[in-house]
Amino acid sequence: MRNRRSIDTIAILSAAAALVVMVLSSCEFAPRIDRRLHAEIGKALAKEALSLLGAGGQITVITRDTVTFRQPTLDILMKSFQREVRRAGRTIASTQLVQADPLRPADVPAGDFFELIRRSAPQHVIVSLFGPPLLTEEQRNKLGGVKPKIVAFCSGRLVENIDLRQLFNIGLLHAAVVSRQASSITSAASRNPPNAFDQLYQTIKAPDASTSQASPGLAQ
Repeated sequence: MRNRRSIDTIAILSAAAALVVMVLSSCEFAPRIDRRLHAEIGKALAKEALSLLGAGGQITVITRDTVTFRQPTLDILMKSFQREVRRAGRTIASTQLVQADPLRPADVPAGDFFELIRRSAPQHVIVSLFGPPLLTEEQRNKLGGVKPKIVAFCSGRLVENIDLRQLFNIGLLHAAVVSRQASSITSAASRNPPNAFDQLYQTIKAPDASTSQASPGLAQ
């Protein structure tokens, strides 16, 4: 009888262990988030926004609605951005949320961006986490001179499809944090693991647009 109970116990434990293995093997765990990297992106964007902000100016941020579609990396970025702005003694006047699936490429509707630029004063700064404003020629003509300063986060392959130099030249972009080209990431990875902001991203300003030849999106 004692042997029978031992066999039953072993069988139950074996079945439980097999069940645990099956559950774990069927689960897809989310990749680990590099919190420091995304915090550095937010810090870099805040630094550029603050440097362009005029006396009495306001900061407006255009970002995704992370309540409808969760995106932890963007939440980390925004908290870092907000923290840097507070440290400088400034505030974010408004945040415009756009509902967009994070798994799909998205940009701010040209009409919404046009109205925001048109209503903003010269001392104001617009920070877009969707990339720069892609306005039509008709919209650009209606604007005339662009008054506010614009800072954009250009992640992934976005910069490969946008002429950043032209946007700088016509005043629709004043600073941008962009993904580095794959070749530059590979060369950096040969020396150190590519997990640092400086290895994966770079900040481009208006003067860089007229002189840089290696920067993504700034091809001659």
